[in-house]
Amino acid sequence: MLVLVIDTATPYVTAGLVDVTSRDVIRARSYRSVRDSRAHNEVLTPFIMECCDEVGVIPSDLDVVVVGVGPGPFTGLRVGMATAAAFGDALDIPVIGVCSLDGLAWNAVADATQHEGETIIVATDARRREVYWATYRISDGHPVRVTEPEVTRPADVDASGKGDAPAQQPSFAVVSDSVADTLLASVNSVNQSADAQPDSVNFVRAALDHPMNLDRTNLDRAKNVDDPADSTGDNDDRTALFPRQSDLQPLRPLYLRRPDAVPPKVKPVSPAISEDAIIHARQLREQMTADRDE
Repeated sequence: MLVLVIDTATPYVTAGLVDVTSRDVIRARSYRSVRDSRAHNEVLTPFIMECCDEVGVIPSDLDVVVVGVGPGPFTGLRVGMATAAAFGDALDIPVIGVCSLDGLAWNAVADATQHEGETIIVATDARRREVYWATYRISDGHPVRVTEPEVTRPADVDASGKGDAPAQQPSFAVVSDSVADTLLASVNSVNQSADAQPDSVNFVRAALDHPMNLDRTNLDRAKNVDDPADSTGDNDDRTALFPRQSDLQPLRPLYLRRPDAVPPKVKPVSPAISEDAIIHARQLREQMTADRDE
């Protein structure tokens, strides 16, 4: 199964092709990444086509698209998710959204398997002197998110857990180098760290674990190819490991911030304009709209 991976939620613009044979056999075929948070429009689609050329395939050979849905800045997420949706729609293949922090959390498993059972923190640059972050517990070699993604200043990161989440302080961090010093100074329990650069294989692992846009009412339809109870008779292997498109809800970005743009304030009407003139102007506008629609 050939998977296209896209992520534009971090300062990196990332695209890659990954072969998925089973949950345990995932192999990167081609990878492109550049650190430039303003180059999404210029480089993302060329990166995808370069990956296809390098592997010797064409877009119609793709089986699934996996895309990071943030948290991240508005422009970057919009470009990455729109590109993923366009490929999925044109090729009629599933588009699986994953929390980008979930994909990055797998970097901790790859770099430090000795942290089994411990809590880790994943953080990326949110600009405005803030970070996007979440905490995870490493369980059976998988990062399990124990707090929801948030955006705060590094000094306001509360990694102690909330509610039923474990209160253990994180000992490992996956963090963007641009905010590493300030974050690690705030979370002094961390004694090791890894770079938060997206890895296409790790994003596929995250998609296999917890697809963000899976319709939870149809969990019984999302079958695992390794499950002997799977007797659907569907020979299309693109649905063996990943959900069908019909099991997925529309992609939803994790912005975490309210938009900077706000509706303009209503300007008061000048007292020099009579009520009759206002009514007449409204009638003219409605008539012009009606004439245009005809």
